[in-house]
Amino acid sequence: MSKLVIQTQHRENYAAHNEDYTHGVDQPHWKYKGGNSYVVRDLSSAHINKIAQNGIPTLTALIESKNPAFEEYILGWEIVEDDAPECEEWESPIEFQWRGDRWSCLRFTTNGEFGYMRKEILAKSEQWFPLEEGDRAHYRVQFKTANGWFESDDPALKEQLAA
Repeated sequence: MSKLVIQTQHRENYAAHNEDYTHGVDQPHWKYKGGNSYVVRDLSSAHINKIAQNGIPTLTALIESKNPAFEEYILGWEIVEDDAPECEEWESPIEFQWRGDRWSCLRFTTNGEFGYMRKEILAKSEQWFPLEEGDRAHYRVQFKTANGWFESDDPALKEQLAA
């Protein structure tokens, strides 16, 4: 089996945060801010042939976005073997999954050596339905602590983090 790995770049227009900034009039001040790695697993030969012939227009429309303050665009994509690396070890890839009628996304982040979350949080799981221009529908996030998994608005999670 093979998988599709897509790498993106983020840019942020720092000038857009100024009160008096007018897009298209004032000089933008773009800074590169990293990016994401997206993965589609378990590609069949038919999927690979379709991608080879048509590229990835649907996924491109769901990933790429642009506005006066921020943009994400695809740097490149490749089809690799299942055991090939998807991203750097400090990164958490976003997995696209086909649900029969639409795509969904899942990102699982472990708060380990390269973690950025509070020490009480062991992991984070995010799920959503991607929409065009990088928008999201039905975004949901859960956090794992020593006491289990909790929704982000669960009072028990807030109690644990307040302790």
